[in-house]
Amino acid sequence: MDTVGPADNVRPQVHKDRITSDGTTILGADCKAGIAIIVEVIKTLEENKIPHPPIEAVFTISEEMALMGAKFLDYTKLRSKYGLIFDNEQPLENVITSSPAADKMDIKVYGAAAHSGVNPEKGISAIQVVSEAISAMKLGRIDAQTTANIGFISGGNAINIIPASVELSGEARSHDLARLKKQTRHMEDCVKKAVKRIRIRADGRIVTPRYEFLLERKFPNLLIEKTNPVLALIALSMREQGLKMKPSASGGGTDANILYGHGIKAPILSTGMRDVHTTREYLDLKDFFGCARLTLGILAKWTGEEGDSN
Repeated sequence: MDTVGPADNVRPQVHKDRITSDGTTILGADCKAGIAIIVEVIKTLEENKIPHPPIEAVFTISEEMALMGAKFLDYTKLRSKYGLIFDNEQPLENVITSSPAADKMDIKVYGAAAHSGVNPEKGISAIQVVSEAISAMKLGRIDAQTTANIGFISGGNAINIIPASVELSGEARSHDLARLKKQTRHMEDCVKKAVKRIRIRADGRIVTPRYEFLLERKFPNLLIEKTNPVLALIALSMREQGLKMKPSASGGGTDANILYGHGIKAPILSTGMRDVHTTREYLDLKDFFGCARLTLGILAKWTGEEGDSN
């Protein structure tokens, strides 16, 4: 299933308290550990004839590619209103119940080409316009709920040509949709103001730069309310393991965000994976087995009125 690279010829090394790779590749615990937990829990329920609610198991591809698998899942095939997602590298007690919505920005700025040595007065540097725009932007950690970043810039053809166009891409994320809208509007305003500041006269006419700003919602937010019945079962099952559930917020997006947008409320459990997306990745076996026992307990307790629907 979905992992990052380097992932060729993974050689798992089993230690007393963890599993690692041999150091030349990722391990792939993100998110093969989640797959293993799902399969083992279902097998245990069936083999031991443990009563449980109807279960729908979903394995999505391309999660690392902007959650594409979850986005293109056929939701008409699902009946579930609640679920569990296995994609959390925090300690087992921490259950992710909140993560931000994310907006992607694709921006193009157009200036005017000219020879930088012969007639630079006739040119408008798109790179200069973009530089002024970015320098005015609030980026990084905006507040406790909001972040923003410009992650890609491309432009220019040669060092003696004033660049006529530049493309850049960025994103903004927030747990608060109003703050997200405010941040994306701020970033566009910075581009707009930088464009308006420049006017030149070339060949008897006024030339100004222009821009295009394309905004796309990458994924919706996730917000699992405290009254969610799954959270109560998670807390109860954790107490049986001597743990105390800690609702946690994440700055990243997962399949849970996409499912939430389709009306399926699924907290995110830790699988024991650590240092993911690196060759130092490992699987903490205590949390790995603990998550499986936790999941088994949640499903076994899902009875009564809640058990009438998924």
